[in-house]
Amino acid sequence: MFYRSFFAVSVLALAVAGPGVSAQAEGPFVGWIELSDELRQGPVPFAWVTEAEAGPSLSTVLGQMDHVAQSDDYLGLTIYLDQPALTFAQAGAIRGGIAKVREAGKKVLVFAETYDLLDLYLASSADRVLLQKKGSVELSGLAVEEMYLADTLGKLGVRADLVQIGKYKGADEQLVRTEPSPEWDENINGLLDGLYAHLIETVSAGRGMTVQEFEGKMAETMAMTDEQVLAAGLIDGVAARSLYEPTGAAFGDDFTWDSNLGAGTGAAMPDNPFALFSMLFEPQKPRTRRATLAVVHAYGPITSGDSSLGDGFTSESTIGSATIERALIDALEDENVKAVLLRIDSPGGSALASEMIWQAMREVAADKPVFASVGSMAASGGYYLVCGAERVFVEPTSIVGSIGVVGGKFVMKGLYDWAGIRVTRRTRGPGGDLFNSVEPFDEQQRQLVRRSMQVIYDQFRDRIRIGRGDRLTDLDAVDEGLLFTGAQAVENGMADDLGGLDAALAALAQRVELEDGEYDVIDLPLPLSLPEYLNEVFGVASPRLQAAAPELAALRKLLGEARWRGAAALLDGMAQLRHEPVLLLHPSAVHVTTGGR
Repeated sequence: MFYRSFFAVSVLALAVAGPGVSAQAEGPFVGWIELSDELRQGPVPFAWVTEAEAGPSLSTVLGQMDHVAQSDDYLGLTIYLDQPALTFAQAGAIRGGIAKVREAGKKVLVFAETYDLLDLYLASSADRVLLQKKGSVELSGLAVEEMYLADTLGKLGVRADLVQIGKYKGADEQLVRTEPSPEWDENINGLLDGLYAHLIETVSAGRGMTVQEFEGKMAETMAMTDEQVLAAGLIDGVAARSLYEPTGAAFGDDFTWDSNLGAGTGAAMPDNPFALFSMLFEPQKPRTRRATLAVVHAYGPITSGDSSLGDGFTSESTIGSATIERALIDALEDENVKAVLLRIDSPGGSALASEMIWQAMREVAADKPVFASVGSMAASGGYYLVCGAERVFVEPTSIVGSIGVVGGKFVMKGLYDWAGIRVTRRTRGPGGDLFNSVEPFDEQQRQLVRRSMQVIYDQFRDRIRIGRGDRLTDLDAVDEGLLFTGAQAVENGMADDLGGLDAALAALAQRVELEDGEYDVIDLPLPLSLPEYLNEVFGVASPRLQAAAPELAALRKLLGEARWRGAAALLDGMAQLRHEPVLLLHPSAVHVTTGGR
């Protein structure tokens, strides 16, 4: 077993991978980064929590790698993959960080007890890929699991009466069908082809093989020993957990490990009671001292009102239009903020909220440059927001597109009948009964809903034309719900550049003529104060959801985190139909896996 706790053993190289070097430590140094579990998205969520306590984010890790690349005190970097739960986009971003370190003339080693295809995708960019003795390499291709819930809803006496515009959209299918339509099959298969082609071509090139050679060896890895994997050229070495020999060969024997990598330990709780009170209870305010780039983080389904860290049915966060608008206005009104970057990972959601954020982005863009950086996904309403930016960066494996609209209601009559509920409806005026919960739309109502959705769809296309201009030469070729990888999106003009958060920030700094070291970066929205957090937790959590918490927790464990998040985002998005009948939502109950986890 590889021990993750830090301890001092003079003969083990890993022993120094502890709390970072002390002020008295002398170089040269070798950086140590351990990746396990998930990487946090966005800034620290709470005012009383430090960066170190909140756990590492992608920005933290990229900053540590940049520190190694830029400092003359470092010989290189070792990355330990402790079965991390990374997204494709995060793995790609870390590949970019490894490339920076290597371009600076420093060596990078990657070490793990086990590798799947995504791990090897990340590791294949390093100088050496190391496997612990008797560890395993199990390389499986991609797999997609889609959840079709029409029969499930039927068992509950519920029917999803939905309309969608965009024949490839697919957002309604998982609720109204028991299997995919031919159009959705074509759409998702095209996306999967693009993702797999990028992964397999990148990894095989990193291992110095043709795709055919790599796939032939990949198919046998489950039955290979560590020495056979090494002989096949899939890794560069088998190492004891001490890493004494490979690190000695790469860096020599005279170095000091550093796992802090210039990140510091985060701000401590203040001793002054008035300062502590201010930290806990007063709303946070942006504080800038010099030229600054503002990163506005937007993760989750898009909703009206305030963002949430977990008030949805099952998801962990939502993008609230009011919260993002306030963050954008803060950036606009701060004279030190020279430009804004929207960092987004969203399947879409509310059409109205998407429009409100788009307008706020354009308001900022009239005065300051606004770029966008896409993580795993900018689909439907997420892509709507991206089109408010001057320049769009995507990872090769980002999912982009799903230009279309879905809307409708849930018909609950069967559930009411089962529960013995009798509904008496009363209505006044035209359309008062349109969204009743007992009967499906009649044909006249359905056509009215479709016409209202067409208005939103036309507005969506208009926003794309305004944002993308001549760069997107054929909008008709990419709309109607089609999905694309980030690499495909750059080719067809839906995005501008391949690159992660760091690449987008570097380009934004160049856009406003700021050199390295001349500017700061601030993350928005700012952390919640204690009253704001308590209001969120106790103001929205229903007794029914609290009572169901044990069952939901068990289901979450059964499905696994990735599948759970996919289903949760779809259900949270569709829950908005209670108060908003038209959504810009991507069918996100799709789990793409590399097979191992």
